[in-house]
Amino acid sequence: MDIHTKRLYLMPVAKEHVPEIFANFNAQVTEYMIPAPASEISETYDVVCEFIKQRQAGTDYVYAIVLRDSNEFVGLVGLHYLKSDIPHLGIWTKLSAQGNHYGREAIGGVIEYAKRVGISKLCYPVDYRNIASKKIPMFYGGQLVSASEAVETAGGKVLQIEKYEIVLD
Repeated sequence: MDIHTKRLYLMPVAKEHVPEIFANFNAQVTEYMIPAPASEISETYDVVCEFIKQRQAGTDYVYAIVLRDSNEFVGLVGLHYLKSDIPHLGIWTKLSAQGNHYGREAIGGVIEYAKRVGISKLCYPVDYRNIASKKIPMFYGGQLVSASEAVETAGGKVLQIEKYEIVLD
C-alpha cells in the first residue's frame, strides 16, 4: 500500500504523524480547504484515527508524504470515496514545502496506484482561486467538469469549488 515516487514516499497516515500534521495544517494551508485547522492536538489525533478506520474499511486512503532522502514530513494526500463511481483526490503540503511540486508528484503517485487497482476516473475538487492547486489536475490532463459552486464550511468560510475529472488510461 506504500507508494514511491522519484522524490517522495507515501505511507499510510499513522498516529506518529499527528504532531507534524497538527504543527503544519494551519490557517494559511487551509485557506481554500473545507477542513479547518485543529485548535488542539487531540482533534488531530481523532482525525488521524478516523483516517486509519477509513483505510481499514476500504473507503478512503490517506497517505503521509515524506521526502525519500530525509524522511521530512511534507503533507497529506488522499484517495477518497473509493466505493463511489469516481473517487476524489485531495492534497495539502506544508508551507515550507510549497513551490517544489511535491503536491503534483504525490498526486501522480496516487494516480498510478489508482490505475493499478482499476479505477478509471478521478475527481479533483478545488477552489478556483487556488491557482497552484488547480494546476495539478490540469498537469494530468484533467478537464473542468463543473463550474464554480459556493460551498460553506463549518467555520462559515465560503469556498468556490470547481471539479476536474482525470480519466485514467
